[in-house]
Amino acid sequence: MESASASRIYTQIEPNYQWVPGEEFDTLLVDVSEFTKQQLKVQADTERNLIISGERPMEGNRWCHFLKSFQLPEDCNARMIKAKLDEGILYVVVPKTTAEDHPSQQTNGRAYKEQDVDEKKEGLTKHRQWILNILVAIIVVAGLGAYAGYKLSHKRDT
Repeated sequence: MESASASRIYTQIEPNYQWVPGEEFDTLLVDVSEFTKQQLKVQADTERNLIISGERPMEGNRWCHFLKSFQLPEDCNARMIKAKLDEGILYVVVPKTTAEDHPSQQTNGRAYKEQDVDEKKEGLTKHRQWILNILVAIIVVAGLGAYAGYKLSHKRDT
C-alpha cells in the first residue's frame, strides 16, 4: 500500500528574509506567514550552516515547502542561537562570541559574572524593542494607507 506522503504534490516557495546586524548579536527575520511553529525547523550544523525549513498542507494532497541555508559568521556562538515565531515572522537571534564565551583559566569554565549576563539580557531586550518598533511603524503606515484609500474611494462615490 502506498503511503500518504508519496502522493503529496509539493510547491517550493522562497520566503523573504532580512539580516539585522547588531553589536552583540545578529537577527535573521524570515517571513513565514501561514506557517505554524510546529511546521518550522531551525538547525545549525557542525559546518556553521544555519538551515531553516518549513512544510505545511495547502489543500488536498498539495503541500507548501521551503528550505533556506545561511553560512554563519565565524564570530557567532552557534550553540546559543534562539528562534521565535511571532505574528508570521520568524526571529532567529545569532549571538556573537565574546570573551565570556571563551572561559579564562581563572573562571575554569564554570562561572560568568552576573553583570555580564544582565548586560546581554538588556541588549537583547533593546533589540527586541527596536524590532517591535519597526513592526508597529509598518502596521501604522499600512493602516494610514488603507484609511486614505478608503476615504478617496468614498469621496469619488459621492
